Amino acid sequence: MAMSRRSAAALAGGVLAAEIVTVAAMLVLDLRLERNGYGDRIGTLLDPWVWLFVLAALSPAAVAVVIVRSHPRHVVGWLFLALSVSILAAGVIEEWFIHAAIVDPPEIGGAGVAAVLADKVFLPWWPLMTLILLLTPTGSYLSDRWRLVGRVTIVASVLCVPLSLISDQPLSPPYDKIGNPWAIPAIAPYPTIGARVAFSALAVCLLLAGASLVVRWRRAAGDERRRLLWLVLAVVPLPAVIPVHLYAVTTDNGAFIIGTLALFLVLIPAVAGMSVLRFRLYDVDRIVATTTTYSVLSLLLTAVYAGIVWSGSHLSSIGSPSTAATATVGAVAAATLFAPLRGGVQHRVDRRFNRRTFDAVTVVRDALADERADLDPQALLRDALGDDSVRLVYPGLDGWVDGSGAPAPDPVDHIDVTRGRRVVARVGFDAGLNDPSTVTRVGALLAAELDNTRLRADLQRNLSELAASRARLAEAQREERRRIERDLHDGAQQTLLALAFELQAAQLNGEPGAMRDALTRGADAARSAAQELRALANGLHPAALTDSGLSGVVDDLARRSPVPIEVDVDSTRLDPAIEFTAWLVVAEAVTNAVKHAHATRITVASSFHDGELRLAICDDGRGSADPSGSGLRGLHDRVESAEGTLRVRSGDQGTVVEVTLPCGS
Repeated sequence: MAMSRRSAAALAGGVLAAEIVTVAAMLVLDLRLERNGYGDRIGTLLDPWVWLFVLAALSPAAVAVVIVRSHPRHVVGWLFLALSVSILAAGVIEEWFIHAAIVDPPEIGGAGVAAVLADKVFLPWWPLMTLILLLTPTGSYLSDRWRLVGRVTIVASVLCVPLSLISDQPLSPPYDKIGNPWAIPAIAPYPTIGARVAFSALAVCLLLAGASLVVRWRRAAGDERRRLLWLVLAVVPLPAVIPVHLYAVTTDNGAFIIGTLALFLVLIPAVAGMSVLRFRLYDVDRIVATTTTYSVLSLLLTAVYAGIVWSGSHLSSIGSPSTAATATVGAVAAATLFAPLRGGVQHRVDRRFNRRTFDAVTVVRDALADERADLDPQALLRDALGDDSVRLVYPGLDGWVDGSGAPAPDPVDHIDVTRGRRVVARVGFDAGLNDPSTVTRVGALLAAELDNTRLRADLQRNLSELAASRARLAEAQREERRRIERDLHDGAQQTLLALAFELQAAQLNGEPGAMRDALTRGADAARSAAQELRALANGLHPAALTDSGLSGVVDDLARRSPVPIEVDVDSTRLDPAIEFTAWLVVAEAVTNAVKHAHATRITVASSFHDGELRLAICDDGRGSADPSGSGLRGLHDRVESAEGTLRVRSGDQGTVVEVTLPCGS
C-alpha cells in the first residue's frame, strides 16, 4: 500500500509538472507571437484575464495531487486530474489553431481539425464535473438511482461529443472562418439536434449531481455531514451559474464563458478536496454559515443600492437630484441597513445550517444576558446540550478538580475551553448526543464564566487544604504534647521522684553514712534528670540552633548521625522561625533516610538567594518515599504555614527533598 501511494503521488505530481512545463512553453510561444505582431489578433497568456484559464487548469491538478497522496484509490482525485488535463488541452489546441490558421504563413497543418476541436473542447468538462459531484466525498454513488445519473452522464457525453464534431452547426468565432471539416451535411440537422439534446441531458445531470449532495447531507450525520458542508459553497450558486453559462455559449459571450467556467473549475476542486480530506471539520459549519450570510447580504444590499439608483435616474429626468446624489443616497442606505440585515440573515442561516448548535448557543446566550441569573455552568451546559452526562472539571495543581475543588477524574470524551491560551476548563460530554464543534461553540461563550468558576474552585481547594493543614498541625501539636508528657513522666519526673523519696528516707534514718550515700546517689540522679531534660529540650529547640544557626545545628546532627552526612549549608543567620522550620525539615528528612530508606550517604545543602532559603536533602536509599505519609505530610504543612513550598522526588535509587522558604532580604 505504501508503494502504491508513492507511485500514485508520483504519477499525479508528474502530470502536474508536465502541465506547468506546457504552460511555460505556451508562454514562450505567445511571447514570440507578440514580437511578430499578432498580439492584437489573438488572446495569449500575456493577457491578464487569460491567467484565469491557467488557474482553472492547474487548480484541479493541484487538488488531485493532494488527494492522491492521502487516498490513492479515491476516484475523485483521478477525476480532478482528468479535468485538469482536459482544460489544459483547450489551451494547447488553441495554440495549435493559432499557428495553423492565424500565423501567416502557417507553421503547422490541420487548421480545420484544430478549429473544430477548439470549439468543442469544453464538452468533456461537464461530465467530469458531474461525476466529481456525484462521487464526492466517499468515492461511491449514493445509491443505484444516483448511479443511473452517472451512467446517463457518460452516455450523454459519449453521444454529445461525436455528434457535435460532425454537426453542420457553424463554429463560434474565430473558428467559423475555417469551418468544420468533419461536418456531414447529408444527415443534417440530425447531429445538431442530437448534440443539443445530449448537451441538455448533461446540464440536467450536473444539476442532479448538485442535488445529490443535498440528499447526502440530509442523510449524513456527525463528521460525514460536516464534510459535505464544504460543497455547499459550490452547490449554492450552481442553479444560477448554469443558465448564465448556457446563455454565454449560445450567444458566444467570451467573458461570461470564461467567468462561469473559471468559477466552477477553481471552486469545485477546492471545496471537494476539502471534503474528501476532512479539512477543518469542526470549523466548516461556521465558515459555510458566514459565507452564506455575507453572500445573501451582498445580494440584498446590491438590490437596495440598485433600486435607489434606478429610481433616482428615472426621477432625475424630470428635475430631481443628480445621479451622483442618488448614488450617494444609495450607498448611505446600504451602509445603514448593513448591521440590522446582517443580524437577521445570520440568525436565519445559523438556524438553517445547524439547528442543534443554534439552539444550544441561544440557551447559553440568553442565560448570560440575564443579569439576575446565578449561573451554574455545569447545569447550564446540560440544559443547552440536552446531555445530563456533561461534567466540568478544572485544572488544579495535582490534576483535575470539580467546582468544589475536590479531585475529579478526567472525562473520556471532552473538549478543552481556553481563554488567552490558557485551559480554563474541560467539558466532558456524551459523543453520541453532541459533536465536538457544538460543545466547543457553547464552551467558548462560557469561557469567562468558566474561568471565574475555576478561580472559585481553586480558592475552595486552597481553603480546604488550609483547613486540613490546620487540623493536622493541631493534631501534631497535641501528639507532641502527649509525647512530652510521657517523656517527662517516664523519664525526668520518675528520676526526681525517686531522688526525693531516697533523700527523705535518708533524712528519716539519720545515720551520717546513709546520708552521704544518699547524697551521692542523689547527685548522680540529678545529673541524669538534667541530661534527660536537656535532651528533651534539645528535641524541641536545639541550643545549637539558637547559638550557631542552621549551619551549626546541621553540623551537630552530622556528628551524631550513624550515617555519613555531607553538609554544605550557608552560614547566613535568618529569622529564628525560618531557621526552626528549616531545621525540622532537615531533621525529619535525615530521620526518614536513616530509619526507612536505609541510606548509606546523605547530603544536606542550602543556599540563600533573592530573599529565599533553598534546601535540598538527598540520600542514596531505596527511595519510593510516600509524599502523603504522616512524616512528609507534616513537613508539607509546616512549610506551607511558613508560605514556602516543599517538593519530594523519589525513585528507585534515593530520595530528594527540596524546600523553598521566603525569608526576606
